[in-house]
This record gives sequence, structure tokens and C-alpha cells, in this order.
Amino acid sequence: MDMESDEAAARSLAAVPGGGGSDFLSRLPDHLLVDILLRLCTKDAVATTVLSRRWRAVWPGLPHLNFDGVDPSVPARALASYQDLAAFDIQRLAVSPNQVDAQETSAWLALAAPRLTGPLHLDISRALSEEALDDLLMADEVDDDDQEALEFPCFVRATEIRLDLAFLAPVLPPIGVFEALRSIFLHNFRCQGQIIFNDMVFPSLQHLTMNRARCLNVLINSNALVSVHLSYFMLLQQLAIMAPGLQQLEVLRCFYDAPIPVANITAESLEVLSWDGPYDAEFVHFGEMPCLWRLRAPPIFTLRWQEFQMAQICARFLNRFAAVNQLELHMSLGCAFEIELRCDEARSYCNMRFAHK
Repeated sequence: MDMESDEAAARSLAAVPGGGGSDFLSRLPDHLLVDILLRLCTKDAVATTVLSRRWRAVWPGLPHLNFDGVDPSVPARALASYQDLAAFDIQRLAVSPNQVDAQETSAWLALAAPRLTGPLHLDISRALSEEALDDLLMADEVDDDDQEALEFPCFVRATEIRLDLAFLAPVLPPIGVFEALRSIFLHNFRCQGQIIFNDMVFPSLQHLTMNRARCLNVLINSNALVSVHLSYFMLLQQLAIMAPGLQQLEVLRCFYDAPIPVANITAESLEVLSWDGPYDAEFVHFGEMPCLWRLRAPPIFTLRWQEFQMAQICARFLNRFAAVNQLELHMSLGCAFEIELRCDEARSYCNMRFAHK
């Protein structure tokens, strides 16, 4: 409907005498009603279905759905009616439930998967305190294989998936291809043994970020990946990456609790490497990296572990690489000072920054 017809509809409504309980608002065209609902939270927009039959077909026209601070059952009930009513795709879906419920979450994920064409943001961790999340991350006596699993369906058309899972364990379907998915962000999660990313399931994946996890093995085999960021992995024992197009790799605060950390990195296009973890050339293998120009070495904390073991790790790591254009090295000397050293061969300078703690 064009602007002139919209104005004509508004004038005809204004000419109708008030009173009598007539529902003049429902006579507006669909796109104007959708514009009204866009100013409401999604939960309230869904609630307008009780007004009349006319309103039941309106809210599914919302391109973005945002369920913030709701009971975990709310998205499932809403999306169930969406399945019956909607002729539109969901362009963006964000859900932050007020409690952890893997079963209810899996239910609405299954309903959303066929319709989502854009980003999915799920934040379950908001239901827990930071202290509770830290306890789940650092727990010593937890059998991760027995923890509650989150059944995660295949989102064929989703372009981004961002999950903060309160240490639920995501389980992918046995078959299915995330064809359009370009970015994955996983936070506060656990794995049942290992987590695998490959071209068969994620053919378009370019950016992978995983943070604060309990996982034994991470296996990545991808031709499309451009960047990988891993940090704060507890229990990690093996990391295997084969990614010929990978340009940036960051592995921070991983492997420190592993008896014998094992890593095999094959990424001949890698340009930037950050490694904060144990290094032993017998068990940690880096393939040829002719494009590498920026290197961040393991930090040196002289009060961590005994004597200068951290310094020895850093030295062994640096000996693996003949030369780089830019080197970053972080040192903490005692409990009073920190030093950050940055050297840039191309610009012929070396900066050293002292910070009083």
C-alpha cells in the first residue's frame, strides 16, 4: 500500500464516530500494525493475539524476534503458533531465558531452525551468577559426559550463531549442513568428549570463537575458516587444526591443566599467531607458515609454577620461528610490575611498556 492509500485509510478511520467499542485499530493495513508491534517487546507483541482473530496473523510478520528475560517455555509456545501463521522468514532471533532448561530450549530451537535466515543469539548464562559460572568452569569432580545435553538442530540458512550456554553441552544432529553459517561464537559450554568442525557440516564457516569451555579435544578441518579464537579451555588435551586458508589463530589460557598437551596446527596461510599455553616441540607441532608476520609468544609470569618454567616455555616457542615482522611478549616480574614488549622489524622499533600493578 502506498502513502496516499495509507493516508486515505487514516482519514476514513478518523471520520468514524467514537464509542460503541468498535475496533478501529484492527482495520489498519498489516504493515502499519507490524510497525506498531515493532515498538513492543516480542513477548508483548505475541500477547496481542488474544485481541482478535485479526491480530493473530500480524505478529509473525515481525522480522526480528527478541525474547528477553522470559520463561524458557515462552519462545516454544510463540514459535509453535508462528509455524501455523507465518508466511515470512525470521531475519534475527535473540533469546535470553530466566532459567536454565535444556529441554525447553531444544524445543524452540527445533521450531526456529527452518525459518531463521540471519543471526541466532542465545544467552542462557544470564540466568546464573558469575560466581556460579566460574564454579562450573573450574569444577574438579564433574563427569562432563553425564551433564545435561542441549539438542541443537541444523540451521541451514542461519548466518551467525552466538551461544552462551551456562555449561550445557550442545549436541549436533547426525545429519545436516549449516550451509549459510559464516560465524560461530560459543561461550560457557562443555563438550561430551570432543567438538568437531569440518567442511561437511560447516562449508561456509569463516570465523570461529570459543571461550570458557570444558572440552577434551578440539578438531578443526576447514578450507573456509579465516580466523579461530580459543580461550580458557579447561581439561583440553588435544587441538588439531587443518585450515589452509586460516589467517589468524589465537589460543589463550589453554592446556595449562593438561598432563601432556598435544597440538597439531597446519595453516600455511597463517599471518597472525597468538599462543598462550605450554609448548613442547615433541607434542606441539606447527606446520610451515611462510606468511606469518605477527607473533605473540607465551607470557612470562615468574611467580607461576616453579622458578622460570614459564620463561623456558617462551624461549622454546620463540626458537621454533626463525623470524617475524612483529613480536609481542608479555612479562610479569614479581607482583609489582608488568612489562609488555613489542618489536616491529618493518618499522625498526622496539617498544617496552611498564605497568605498576
